[in-house]
Amino acid sequence: MPLIILSYLINYLGQYLLRTVLRHRHSSRFSSPLTDLSHDYPLPDRSNLGNARTLNSDKPGESLVETLKLSGMRYNIVVAIFFITYVLFEFPSTFLMKKFTPSRWLSRIMVTWGIVTICSAAVKSYTGLIIARLALGVAEAGFFPCCLYLFTFWYKADERATRMAWFAASVAVSGAFGGVIATGVSYLSGKGNLFGWQWLFILEGIPAVIVGVIVWFALPDWPETATFLNEEERAFAMARLGDGAPRSTDAHFNRADFFATIKSWQFYAFAVAYFFMANSLNAFGYFGPTIIKNLGYHGAKAQLMTVPPNIVAFFVILANAMHSDRTRERPKHIIAGLLFVGLGYILLATVKTTGVRFFAVCCIASTNAAVMPFVAWRASTVQGATSTAIATAFTVAFSNSAGAVAPFLFIAKDGPDYTKGNWTCFAMLGAAVVIVMGLWYSYGASSQYQTHAKIDDGKDDVADEEAEVGQVRTVAKDPKTSTGTDEEQDLEK
Repeated sequence: MPLIILSYLINYLGQYLLRTVLRHRHSSRFSSPLTDLSHDYPLPDRSNLGNARTLNSDKPGESLVETLKLSGMRYNIVVAIFFITYVLFEFPSTFLMKKFTPSRWLSRIMVTWGIVTICSAAVKSYTGLIIARLALGVAEAGFFPCCLYLFTFWYKADERATRMAWFAASVAVSGAFGGVIATGVSYLSGKGNLFGWQWLFILEGIPAVIVGVIVWFALPDWPETATFLNEEERAFAMARLGDGAPRSTDAHFNRADFFATIKSWQFYAFAVAYFFMANSLNAFGYFGPTIIKNLGYHGAKAQLMTVPPNIVAFFVILANAMHSDRTRERPKHIIAGLLFVGLGYILLATVKTTGVRFFAVCCIASTNAAVMPFVAWRASTVQGATSTAIATAFTVAFSNSAGAVAPFLFIAKDGPDYTKGNWTCFAMLGAAVVIVMGLWYSYGASSQYQTHAKIDDGKDDVADEEAEVGQVRTVAKDPKTSTGTDEEQDLEK
């Protein structure tokens, strides 16, 4: 997972909170130590196995596949094996973040996975790569759900899709730069008695260690402990989130909230829908470069041609998420994103023209355009630290099990068109659409969901707004115990 997402995370946590405080408190005396840390500098970190597979493939005896003998199904197994330890350790990792604080835990994750990535350059065999991938799964486990979980402590429900979209769009930007970097790294093959893929692992692992150390000191943990705000501003930052938002003072684990959350059928429906979407994410991440190579591009050009799909994805992801937040609507935007990606799989399965197939790859690269409104919607349907943590961790962990499935949808014997895999991914996206429609109806028809109060942009008044079907502002809440304008009461206190 590209390191750039941490730089965006740090940048926007600081910048957005400051903008909100400035807007409502009319003060200009604050400055954040975070805003200069990243400035959108793209640093790819977790080794891109997809790029490594095609790197120097035009030079006999220098590619990853040839040097480690990854013929047949071996590459697919290497891809899938990572997700075994990644999924197993995702649950405990998400809960441990709150216990050890985000700055400490995310720093630990980044430093350890950077070290494992660097060490992966030393593997000499297929077995060694399997062991390295298992270790990488342990090191990186929980990173994505921890970041999503952290967002719920800082942003209101109708702000999260845009913040998460920047988070995901940074993945696309990093993927684009990853293609450029891989192109340059291909010329290092043979230098220092190392192959190009070994240099790629080393150069992607070092920044993770460096930025992991910076995160330890620079990442703000919670709004109530932010050192760049005074006491009054910290109180305001917490009050604006409303009564149902998770707090750092919540119990690390509440048994009653845990069982109440897992009893809901929606708990499992969200996870299954995300599983279907994740197959598309993994298909592009690990097989996108191979599909592009099979369009007729070779050598360094094959690496460079991975850049345009990621650039397209960057804009599509942001546009869909921003409009979703602006309209305070989720299901329609999720479905629109899924249909756009589904179009890509149909074109790949039925059309042979190179230009059309390349456009289809651009569509598939935009899967996160549907995923980010989806995870924002999921987080808005629960409240409290325990419920938010378990809902986020389970949904993401279950979806990551798709990483053990997707590699076997694109097996070598089905290449270069991978028709079977393309139709399977399209069917999974169709199933996700059906589940999203069911959830949309469920939350729209249920009387147990109502809204938090909100602070209108640029205004000091607080107003309640009724939630419509599928709107982001819905949260699981008992109307009998609701006091309506929760945030207004918090602000008065």
